[in-house]
Amino acid sequence: AGFTVSSSTGTAITVSSAVVHATNKTVTLTLSRAVTPAETVKVNYTKPASGAVVQDAAGNDAVSFSEQAVTNNTPAAPAAPTDNTA
Repeated sequence: AGFTVSSSTGTAITVSSAVVHATNKTVTLTLSRAVTPAETVKVNYTKPASGAVVQDAAGNDAVSFSEQAVTNNTPAAPAAPTDNTA
């Protein structure tokens, strides 16, 4: 709850789920589509007024943030094999 993802391509990316691991300090988002290798994406979090609020291991609520840059490690597609058959 509260997460959105924006893309440099303008093609929508919705967040279908978020898993928070406070001890490891990670948040894993499940997206509606794959991110392409050259795509620039940013993540936003708006702290909900109630309900599922992201918290750290000590129980402190995370604050809202916007346009947080994401490192895109999507591998490039392998090159198609070249057919050199005469």
